[in-house]
Amino acid sequence: MIQEIKPKKPILIAGAAILLISLCVIFPIEYSKASFVSDLKFTYFTLGIAMLILMYAFMGRNTYKGLLFLLCSCIFSIICWFVVLPESELSKSNSKAFELTIAIFSFFENFAKLYMGTVTGIIAGLIFLIVNARLLKDENRYQLFFKRLVSYLIILGLVSFLFAKGGDWIF
Repeated sequence: MIQEIKPKKPILIAGAAILLISLCVIFPIEYSKASFVSDLKFTYFTLGIAMLILMYAFMGRNTYKGLLFLLCSCIFSIICWFVVLPESELSKSNSKAFELTIAIFSFFENFAKLYMGTVTGIIAGLIFLIVNARLLKDENRYQLFFKRLVSYLIILGLVSFLFAKGGDWIF
């Protein structure tokens, strides 16, 4: 008989300690030197490690399911960004003189959609895992599925909107 892995208090404390160090020590140091959100490399790294440890502490054996959900959330978010975000008018131009410029612009536009979709998918997935574990409880499976679907789409829409309008600037 396989013994179930239970959340352990020391793992939870270690995850919380890494999270606090990341937010209270590493982030202020990097924030003073950064101009863009992408300049906060060590903050992202320690936040990622803390989230993995906390996911393991809270989810136990289901950690892999949570990581799979985050991966699916990223893929779905990327698809949404490519479908919802319209193509720019410049890429529809018929001018032969600017073909190379248009091709380069289209490449970077698609790269931006990929980047934004990945980040919003991870953030929306983490927020949904918290909301799902704490707030969504129902006896009927079909109502629960509908509540989960609607709450995930609302969370993804809000995170995507905030990321699209907020951009990459700290200041």
